[in-house]
Amino acid sequence: MFDFTFNIRFFILLISLVFVNCIDPSPPEFKFIEGLVFVDGVASNIEGASYVKIRKSSYENSDYKTYFFSGCSVELISEEKIITLTEGYDSYQVPSGFKVNSGEEWKLTITFPDGTKYWSSAESFSEEILIKNIKSEYDLKLLYDNKANKYRPGHRVMISFIDPAEKENYFYFEYKTYETESYCSICFNGVLRNGKCIPTTNYRRARDYYTYPCNTECYKIRYNENISIYNDEFINGETVSDLVIGKIPLYSKRDILVQVQQYNISFEAYKYYKSLKDVIESNSGLNAPLPSVLIGNLYNPDDENEIVLGRFTVASGSNKSISIPRSSLEGYAYGSEEANSFEYFGENVPMPLTRFDYPIFSSCEDSPFRSSIRPLEWKSN
Repeated sequence: MFDFTFNIRFFILLISLVFVNCIDPSPPEFKFIEGLVFVDGVASNIEGASYVKIRKSSYENSDYKTYFFSGCSVELISEEKIITLTEGYDSYQVPSGFKVNSGEEWKLTITFPDGTKYWSSAESFSEEILIKNIKSEYDLKLLYDNKANKYRPGHRVMISFIDPAEKENYFYFEYKTYETESYCSICFNGVLRNGKCIPTTNYRRARDYYTYPCNTECYKIRYNENISIYNDEFINGETVSDLVIGKIPLYSKRDILVQVQQYNISFEAYKYYKSLKDVIESNSGLNAPLPSVLIGNLYNPDDENEIVLGRFTVASGSNKSISIPRSSLEGYAYGSEEANSFEYFGENVPMPLTRFDYPIFSSCEDSPFRSSIRPLEWKSN
């Protein structure tokens, strides 16, 4: 779900804000806090969608950051099951095939390498509500770029579903996108040799950078950067049509696959994400309310005074995908990705190769942001 690296400096700044009297316009004082724990966990009925992310705040080079905290013992516990998670690239992952079943109640336990414990309160499984339809809509003025002082193009992604009338429902949406990588390595002021970039300093006519194509199929993965939630207060029991759950900028004109997950969550989880969304998107800056809401259902059983930020949520999910062709769209893509600049035989570069060594390929290294495995829903042209 939500990645606490996003706007973490803003969160820490808000947490430590000392308010001044409203009559006195003196500037506020700030105390930055190091070593805060951030936990983002979800257990879902969608296979592969459950995970736990653990991060700590750190002060580095005059800036606050968070880093993945490794070496923890992480378990999901229900009345009859104990699921041990394994450490991955930036999160702790459940075993293959794990999913939450209807009627189950789960809680999260974390033990740090030094013995410090963090537990969550128990969360129960809500009713699954299926996505009935998904579509996209292209807009040349989808988002406003403040730095460039202009509008940028992109797609709205919209879904439809039938809301049950029996009770109030609360929803959390997330998505990730797949598109083919245009290259798997780039060397600025250098060339690729044996998997490393070798500097081209003092080599005349060497280019500013070189790119190297992937040696296998390779897909770039991006995630939603904003919190998307919804409640059925005004439509209880009716059909929800064309609800916008995400806006996808036109970072490139390569075709894209969008995978949407819709989670039916508890009221307490909804309040948490709603408050988190308000803090992030508030235009009132430092006048926004203190984010006590960042303290969810997690605690240290041995130290009730310790602040543990984040939340563990059990959610029933439904997913649906849409493929969006983009090669013939109007407007200009504006991704930060550099244009391809392949290395050729005969260039004045260090460690020159023979004509039979070209093209030089690079491996597609799997990570949360890149995959060598073609998504099941991918449509090849």
